[in-house]
Amino acid sequence: MPSQLVMSELPELIGERVVLTQFSASDITDDYIGWLNDLQVVRYSNQRFFQHTRESAFSYFVSFSGSCNHFISIKLKGNNFPIGTMTAYKAQQHGTADIGLLIGDKRYWGKGFGLDAWKLLLNYLLEQEGVRKVTGGTLRVNIAMLRIMERTGMQLEAVRRDQEMVEGVPCDTLYYAKFRANY
Repeated sequence: MPSQLVMSELPELIGERVVLTQFSASDITDDYIGWLNDLQVVRYSNQRFFQHTRESAFSYFVSFSGSCNHFISIKLKGNNFPIGTMTAYKAQQHGTADIGLLIGDKRYWGKGFGLDAWKLLLNYLLEQEGVRKVTGGTLRVNIAMLRIMERTGMQLEAVRRDQEMVEGVPCDTLYYAKFRANY
């Protein structure tokens, strides 16, 4: 695997509980692949439809090369232990960024780590020149993610009724957004 790929640089972002760093090839570990293949972890993600391998994870990582998008590792503040990932897909022509979150290590669910990571990335992006709006979406049944978006000041922007199937039941997808102040 090549160790050096050209990607949009993300500075280290330090929160109250987590540190966000640019994801690297060395972050593709057995634990990371285990998260992607854990049906409880990816229950509300379309990743649940795939079997992930080191090769598929590396291909996804490489897809960020040469783009303005970010693939991010979430690590515990203090010891740099990885607990999840984030993505930020930018549409520079529109001044928007869409972010996603995966807390893969279930020991850190429901304890504020996802909220801290989301807040860090959301605020960082909204401070960047050329970004006027940040969006995120989730299924209506993903209560933890809905709370994160609402607690960080994002507003419900759209609902796609019965958009996806979850365990055989149609489920709404909700889209949230936050604009840069003084936009």
